[in-house]
Amino acid sequence: MSEASRTTIKPWFWLIFSLYYFMPLFFIDYSPIQIGLFVISYAGFVICYLLVCRRWCSWRDMQPTPWPIAGIVIIAIAASTFTPSVDTMFSYSALLLALCYPPRVLVPLLAGLVVLCVTLGLYHNYTFPFLTLTGSFAVVAMSLIGIAERTRLQMHLQEERSQEELQQMAKIAERERIARDLHDILGHSLSSIALKAELAEKLLTQNKIDEGKGHLSELNQIARESLHLVRETVSGYKHRGLSGEVMALCERLRENNFAVTLEGEMPALNSKAETTLILALTELTTNILRHSRGSHCQLAFAREEEQLRISIRDNGTNARIKMGNGLRGICERLAVFNGDLHIDTGAQSSFTIAIPLTRVQPQ
Repeated sequence: MSEASRTTIKPWFWLIFSLYYFMPLFFIDYSPIQIGLFVISYAGFVICYLLVCRRWCSWRDMQPTPWPIAGIVIIAIAASTFTPSVDTMFSYSALLLALCYPPRVLVPLLAGLVVLCVTLGLYHNYTFPFLTLTGSFAVVAMSLIGIAERTRLQMHLQEERSQEELQQMAKIAERERIARDLHDILGHSLSSIALKAELAEKLLTQNKIDEGKGHLSELNQIARESLHLVRETVSGYKHRGLSGEVMALCERLRENNFAVTLEGEMPALNSKAETTLILALTELTTNILRHSRGSHCQLAFAREEEQLRISIRDNGTNARIKMGNGLRGICERLAVFNGDLHIDTGAQSSFTIAIPLTRVQPQ
């Protein structure tokens, strides 16, 4: 049970005020039997009160508990035959009703309690109009306290549920981020592994053992680097930085018979932006390796009108490229920084990332 689901008013604290019920014992001579009835009726009141408070102190669904409250009212009616101090029990009934019921239900119930107090006061014709005046006033006053407490409790429960929803949304967003990152990383790495394995198989088939072993050794290295990169991604950080990852991607392209040109200066970025661009460039490189039939790839960094523009193009054609999970993942990550991805699959395929510099600069 969280603190947000507890009430400020403690049940045992409020029972202190209920001792007013025994006040007539100091001014009126009661017989032992009547004193015993005082004790029995008070014990019944306390039991009913605590039955309500047991749920009151751990409320989550604001469910009413009518029977214990009805029990207090019945005890008060019975005790009114020998003491006028039952206005105490009526006031506690009003408090508990206000805690349990919304205003549209509460108002007629409180009106009924006031009418009952006035009726009993007139019927028993007490020397002082305890029930008629003090009872009615106590019912109204305690109901206002109960309404305030119910309102406070509802606000806390709403805040608690909102916090739980935010935490759940954060978990979902984190799962989606990890899924996108793993897709981008593993897609690129597995493509490289498949290409190396295929090439090694052909070389071994042609009895070119040394060359085949060389490719198998590179395949082993790629697998280890992929495992390391997956661990880094799940942890949410990268060690090599943007420049190191770009150099690694260029090397991958060269290993697959692409001539690579790197232009422009790579800017200093904050860690989140750097991770986003690394994963975007990894996915775009994977697309080139999978679909392009070109032989040259150009990667360019430029600053234009307060924007960082990164373009990667090759001299092949990527007409088969569709907006799959990888490219959608890039767009979603760039949208966090108000960036976008432009794709051109015309005579030469081109991918251009545009992102505001103000959103990616180091803090």
